[in-house]
Amino acid sequence: KQWYQRRVRGTRLDWMFLWSVTGRARVSALLKIILRGDLKHIPGFGWSMQFGSFLFLSRKWAKDKQYLTDKISFLAKSDDNYKLLVFPEGTDYDPKTKAKSDKFGEKEGWPHLDFLLHPRSTGFVHCVNEYRKGKLDAIYDLTMGYPKTLPHRGEMDLITGRFPEEIHTNVKRYEASEVPSDDVALEAWLRERWYEKEKLLKNFYETGEFPVAEGQRRPYFSDSANTFKWPIFVIWNAALALSLYLLIISPATRSYFLFANLTLFLLSTTGLLEDLDRRCEKSSPPE
Repeated sequence: KQWYQRRVRGTRLDWMFLWSVTGRARVSALLKIILRGDLKHIPGFGWSMQFGSFLFLSRKWAKDKQYLTDKISFLAKSDDNYKLLVFPEGTDYDPKTKAKSDKFGEKEGWPHLDFLLHPRSTGFVHCVNEYRKGKLDAIYDLTMGYPKTLPHRGEMDLITGRFPEEIHTNVKRYEASEVPSDDVALEAWLRERWYEKEKLLKNFYETGEFPVAEGQRRPYFSDSANTFKWPIFVIWNAALALSLYLLIISPATRSYFLFANLTLFLLSTTGLLEDLDRRCEKSSPPE
């Protein structure tokens, strides 16, 4: 029981570990993620996400609705086949949000969830409807499990090097034709997926793995990941050490660092950095 309770926690790092999946599917460059609006102003990290055309929400629907409409209109109608990553829960899993979600689910008469927060359907339904105006081929339902170390402390686990030894991902594809077009039916469809996900996670933390359908194989990438772990570690730390060394001894490097960061800060606060890709595409001449 103690082992079970210890695993009934969430992590807000799912989206980061998901890069290992999108990288192997060769879609990382096309992935756009919906995140909290305050994250985009984090120096360096947040600016990079703006360069990547991630979507940042204020959590005020009157404002976010038009923002999502504009952003998804660009993504769905672009020549590139962009992928949009959505977390329908809309927030991190912690004791406070779990209690709030349970209270709301009980009020609505929904089944109790141990491993998940109840999904917020308004944003999800809007995203699906807007994507359908451009091109929507399918919706992929991804469920992640951590059989050993769960990085429940978030960014602090990254700083201290507390990474999961294994990450399991269950992926299920739904063709666009399988997804209801009516808003009420789509909301019910989303909740049904969540109940399935709850059963998946309960089984996962009892058995240590996701089920595999007959005729399918269970891919395992541990060896390939370990092959590049130490070279990447050495390269990144060497680059960091060289950058710090140049900042200490070189006035030109310090001036460039200050100018670049000041420029990015101004672009970020004025909103010009986030929409850079759309501006570039609109200004480029047609082929």
